[in-house]
Amino acid sequence: MSVCCLCSNLVSENSNEVWNRPLFESANFVVLPSLGSLVQGWLLLVPKKHFICMGALPEDLTREMEYMKRTITARLTLKYGDVCAFEHGPSALDHKVGCSVDHAHLHMVPVNFNLTRAATPFMPPDAEWVEATWEDCRAAFEKREDYLYLEQPVGIGRIAVHTNFGSQIFRKAIASRLGVPGEFNWRDYPQVGVIEQTIRALCRSAEQAISV
Repeated sequence: MSVCCLCSNLVSENSNEVWNRPLFESANFVVLPSLGSLVQGWLLLVPKKHFICMGALPEDLTREMEYMKRTITARLTLKYGDVCAFEHGPSALDHKVGCSVDHAHLHMVPVNFNLTRAATPFMPPDAEWVEATWEDCRAAFEKREDYLYLEQPVGIGRIAVHTNFGSQIFRKAIASRLGVPGEFNWRDYPQVGVIEQTIRALCRSAEQAISV
C-alpha cells in the first residue's frame, strides 16, 4: 500500500524541510509553501485528514476551507496583488490529473494573467469550462469523474470534467506563460529558493496560526 506524501509530512514547525512547515493553521487545515513554486507566494491549502480531493470533503469541513481560502487570499492579495485558486481533482488513486499527490490540496497562486485561457491548450480538445462551485466538485467526485477547478478571481469558480486529463495542467500553463515551459514539474524543479522567499515575505509580520 502506498504512503500518502502529504499525510506523512503534515508535521510541525520542527520539520527539517521548510515546505513541510505550516505557515498558517486552523483546526482542520494547514497552509504550506508549495514545492515547485514558479512564483513567490504560491501556497497549498491542505486538509489535515486524508481526502483524495477537495470534492471529497464532507460538508462540515467546506465552510472552514472556504474561510481559510478567503483569509489566505486577503494576505496574498495585500502582498502580491491578484490571486487565483485551483485544484487538479482526481476521483481515484493514481489518476494522471492528480499529479502523483493523491491528497486534497488547493493551490493559491498570485498570477496576473487569465489562467483559464492559458490552461486550455494543455487540456483535451473536447474539455469545456463551465461556471461552478464546490458543490460541482463534490458532484464530480461522487460520480467518479476527474475534474479541474479554478477560481479567478477567488470566489468565482469554473470546472472542467474529463476522463483523460494529463498531469500538472495548471502548472504547465503557468510555466509556459512565464516563459519557462520546461520547468513545470515540481519534482524536477523544487524551487526551494522561491519557497524561502515566500516564507520570509509572509511570516515577517504574520501570526503562525489562524483561528476559525
